[in-house]
Amino acid sequence: MHRSVIAFIQAVAFSALFDLSQAVPYSSKLHKNTALVLIDIQNDFITGSLNNSRAPSILPQVYKLVDDHEWPFLVASQDWHPEDHVSFAPSHEGKKAGDIVQVPFVDTPTKVESQMLFAPHCVPGTWGSEIEQDLKMRLYNLEGYRTPVHYIKKAQDHSVDSYSAFADNQYHRFTTMDSELRLHGIKTLVVAGLITDACVRGTCIDGIKLGYEVILVEDATETLSDSIKAATIEELKGWGVQVVPLEQWEKNNPTGSIKHTEL
Repeated sequence: MHRSVIAFIQAVAFSALFDLSQAVPYSSKLHKNTALVLIDIQNDFITGSLNNSRAPSILPQVYKLVDDHEWPFLVASQDWHPEDHVSFAPSHEGKKAGDIVQVPFVDTPTKVESQMLFAPHCVPGTWGSEIEQDLKMRLYNLEGYRTPVHYIKKAQDHSVDSYSAFADNQYHRFTTMDSELRLHGIKTLVVAGLITDACVRGTCIDGIKLGYEVILVEDATETLSDSIKAATIEELKGWGVQVVPLEQWEKNNPTGSIKHTEL
């Protein structure tokens, strides 16, 4: 290509970038280097097969986190179980939901772990596996507009469960979550979702292990009882997770009123 043509293209590209940097300011609502992580806010955990009367109480806070704040990256995880998943009671003859069985490690059959059994839930293609409708529409409206939304569909391996959005319970396989967070320059995770003592707990702990600052929004997560929630929160604090109600987090992390421009 002729040198004058190359020089012209470079000049046009630089001019376009310069104009863009002047014309498109960062939003004053943006929490830089911070991702909102929404854990398993699915129909089955709210009113479906593993319904929990306490779960709907988190939705106003979750909606507020999505509606009133802007994030450089957002993660929404979903349990995504095959029909014969190891966590399903019908997969184990004579067992019922609430029982605990011993299952072998995928890569070390002589080693076992305890597995709690549940009613079948979050099977792909079912209503129960879908993200709660009002949240789903909010996420849909964000995609390609303000915030990259990354969906993690976990626990797809029938032989091992996966509470954490980062990896399965045996650390046999990892999801793409950590690599995506680092790609987007994320250092802090603001976590909300279901349920506190299972998938929220696992995600928060793995986040700490991987070097992130992790903040759990206390009134945007729920489980089966006050006592279970309180015990889990104390454990998570011991790991270094910050646990605060939404109102306090917003006071501690105000977004500025001055718009900044950056290239």
